[in-house]
Amino acid sequence: DWGGIPHTKLVPVLGRMSLRHFRDEKGKDLIDLPRAPLPDADTPAPVRFLPTWDATLLVHARRTQILPEKYRPLVFNTRTPHSVPTFLIDGAVAGTWRLERDRVELKPFEPIPKSMRREVDDEAQRLAAFFR
Repeated sequence: DWGGIPHTKLVPVLGRMSLRHFRDEKGKDLIDLPRAPLPDADTPAPVRFLPTWDATLLVHARRTQILPEKYRPLVFNTRTPHSVPTFLIDGAVAGTWRLERDRVELKPFEPIPKSMRREVDDEAQRLAAFFR
């Protein structure tokens, strides 16, 4: 099922759509829109801030490429089985965040690389402005 729709109903619809097909390094079929822009393969993912309960972490909770296992207890715990707000650098969880008055307070798991600091700070400022 996807969104409560049985697989048997999705396959015919997807078959009629004009989609671009790719295979990942493990041979899994990936699809995209035919004219969607594609970044160069070496383009790093942009900094992103994820809220509590974000589907990205819930779906990938056991996939260490987005959430390294050593940080899992800092994002999920057994007393409150939901994630805390996190931020990603180059597609991986790099720390947690919270809104403190009118600014975003960061708790990185490791020092943020100097080359990424400005991008992280800029995105945090945009997020804080959104909440104002």
